[in-house]
Amino acid sequence: MEVRQRDSKSARVGSRLPESLKKPLEHVVMVASVAVLLSLAYLLFVTLSNGLAAQVVGGSAVEQVTRNLGLAKNILLWGLWLAVIAATVRHYQTTTMGWIAMLAGGACWGVLPWLISSRMSTTTAEPLMKLGQSLVSSFQAGGGALIVFGFVRVAAGRIMGLLSAGQGASLSGLSSGQAAALAAERAAERPSLMRRCWELHFCRSSLRANCPRFLEGVSCWKRKSGCYCDEGLATQLLSGMGANSRAKVAEELQSAQKRTRTRRQKREVMCGECPVYLEHQKYKYRALSWGAYPLAAAIAGFGAAAIINAYHWVDSRLATMLDKFQILPHSLTNTPLDQASWLSAPNVTVVVVGILALGIILQLTEVAVFRLKL
Repeated sequence: MEVRQRDSKSARVGSRLPESLKKPLEHVVMVASVAVLLSLAYLLFVTLSNGLAAQVVGGSAVEQVTRNLGLAKNILLWGLWLAVIAATVRHYQTTTMGWIAMLAGGACWGVLPWLISSRMSTTTAEPLMKLGQSLVSSFQAGGGALIVFGFVRVAAGRIMGLLSAGQGASLSGLSSGQAAALAAERAAERPSLMRRCWELHFCRSSLRANCPRFLEGVSCWKRKSGCYCDEGLATQLLSGMGANSRAKVAEELQSAQKRTRTRRQKREVMCGECPVYLEHQKYKYRALSWGAYPLAAAIAGFGAAAIINAYHWVDSRLATMLDKFQILPHSLTNTPLDQASWLSAPNVTVVVVGILALGIILQLTEVAVFRLKL
């Protein structure tokens, strides 16, 4: 019986992704991501420049645009699948990859087909109409499959999380050699994007070898139990330290535990008040804030036509009102900028709307991360 338990613990310690596979998988993700971005840029350029809206097309032009767009479509879909699968294997313990796959699938299933369809009309040449419909069908099929894959990954992660919650206690029975080997292996890993509790400066290296959260690979806020809020866990960790450093660390942990407890129920844990979790939220905001820039650019780009139409409507109304009340001299109206065709008031309005959207998105992200503690 003891031999079987010892073997299962050893197997659990060794059942991790080999170091020889981590670097190649990261390179695969990088190369596939670059290929996806380049093919997506080409598709957007052709689509937004009305390459699929020509009324008359024939001869070699049809073959050339079909070949180029077909190649870009295949590179985008296969590269996206390759990047998602490689990233899922590389970060097999992170359920975030499932949400990323669902987000990418949603973009392929909804955004790209809508963009292609919006650039075609009833007057579009029949070969281009068939090409556009083929692109829409391919993107919807690939995007739908990615959504299913991401959903399965998230569901499997939740199930494995529930199963590992019951097995977490068995890690405390690891021998000192196994715990040290597991701690050394986990400490050598690259820090995650949003940082887990043991990857922050609050975590002391002298406590990690005996910390069940570190050995499990699950952050304390996911278990709702950590050294800054759980007195039993803190006592267990302090028992493995020397007498000289134990007093200083015990005082630090007790001070943090007072800040993380609520006034009503002393046993209720508030991760939102824990300095470890707040530090994690800073990294989360830093990672999520980068997504605000392409999102704001997408809002300004896809809404450019509506923004320009709204500008012309406001401009005409305002010009009529100013002319009616004679607020401005007539000589100051209708003076367009002829120096540069792109430097126009409607284009400036689109840029201003994009900047305002960026500020709003960043503000909402800050509220969600730091106030709502999502």
